[in-house]
Amino acid sequence: MVSSGEEASTATPDTGDIMGRTRTRNSIVTLIAVCGIAALAPATPAAAAPAPFGSATKIVLDRSGGFAGKQESFVVDRTTVGGQRALRLAGSHRFKWLRNSYQPRNPCCDRYAYRVTVSYRGGFRKTVRTVQGTDAPKILWDVIGESERYGVRPFSPAPAA
Repeated sequence: MVSSGEEASTATPDTGDIMGRTRTRNSIVTLIAVCGIAALAPATPAAAAPAPFGSATKIVLDRSGGFAGKQESFVVDRTTVGGQRALRLAGSHRFKWLRNSYQPRNPCCDRYAYRVTVSYRGGFRKTVRTVQGTDAPKILWDVIGESERYGVRPFSPAPAA
């Protein structure tokens, strides 16, 4: 028996109810298919992914100190014969992740101080400072060694008379 205010339900489903369930089911299937395709496709091609730094284009190594207190500079760029390894190392992710400075625990003695400034395609620069004998990562010492070996020493201006 049906109480007042309540309607009796029919045993056969309403046509609108069946259409609504079918539409919902089709929407879910479509959504799953689209998500599956999106998950398999890369967001951007690897070549198009932007990098914060481009490749290294120039290295300027400034070396000062030592027993005589000399100051020298060495420049490596794309035209430097033998400088390709130094540029490749300076353009690597390992070099880009170096800290700005590696200093010795004990600053005594006559040692060379190094400042390595690398210019990258896109206008970015990175400078790393260290002192001879400091426990710095090998890649930094490799870039310093290659720059000293193959770098061009720019002409110093003549002293003012």
